[in-house]
Amino acid sequence: MIAVVAPCFNEQLTITTFLERLESVLSQQNEEFIVVIVDDCSQDNSFELLSNYKFKAANVSYSPIRLTFNMGHQGAIYNGLLHAHDLNCTSSIIMDSDGEDDPGAIPLLLAQKDKEIVVVGRGKRSEGFVFRFSYIIYKLIFKLITNQTIKFGNYCLIQRNIMERIKHTSFIHLPAYLLKQKASKGEVIYNRSKRIDGKSKLGYKGLLMHAFKSMIEFGEDLLMLFLKMFAFIMVIFVVVLGNIIYQKFVAHTAILGWFSTLALGLLTLATLCIGFFIIGLLLLNLIHQQNNKSLVNYKEFIRNK
Repeated sequence: MIAVVAPCFNEQLTITTFLERLESVLSQQNEEFIVVIVDDCSQDNSFELLSNYKFKAANVSYSPIRLTFNMGHQGAIYNGLLHAHDLNCTSSIIMDSDGEDDPGAIPLLLAQKDKEIVVVGRGKRSEGFVFRFSYIIYKLIFKLITNQTIKFGNYCLIQRNIMERIKHTSFIHLPAYLLKQKASKGEVIYNRSKRIDGKSKLGYKGLLMHAFKSMIEFGEDLLMLFLKMFAFIMVIFVVVLGNIIYQKFVAHTAILGWFSTLALGLLTLATLCIGFFIIGLLLLNLIHQQNNKSLVNYKEFIRNK
């Protein structure tokens, strides 16, 4: 049994179309599927439409759930995967329900189901210039900090052992989480479709927060960057300070005013870097402690149709 997990928030105008498109692809496959749509506490008629929808294909069953409060896009995916795990699914396909993740890529994912993780790399997309430019900048910054290239979104197939990892460690940014996993990986390239209603709910603020969350998944790498910056600045500071001491006490020459300012500035930067490093270590320790605690029964936060 393969789960198809998709989050949904205020999609009353589009969700039925998405389910119809999904069924047209799943019905042509040989595998058995269960569709898990996670309604993230929508404020419109989405969950009523989900509850009344019925698949006609014999190989497709259905298990929509509704979160009792809004957990956000990634939180909805996480709870959907926990639900799929409890249904004893052997693997899960994660995709968005706004239409951009084309169900046509599913047969390509299934063709590589011997891999533990198979991602759908983004081909052409129909975003505006500003959005695409911002996305390029984000990928460059991500590459600088993590030394990794991220070129896929939530659309992927993961095997049950990866679902087990997710259950016990959680995530706040699924693509970044999968990128750092040590597992056999595959990739297919598929163009992004247009959203069914043509409108994005993410916006630039949402894109910025999404980018920050991806960096948090690589918190250890970010901390190492600050540590390296601290070491580099301290080396320069020692050189500058040594030169000041030499000029003042050995050569007995006048010290340029900007030289002292430079030394003070370097010391300030070094202090900031080591401060960020220490604070980051404390935050990561809190996160690890939280993940090591007993899992909250996620069923308290969902209800079935």
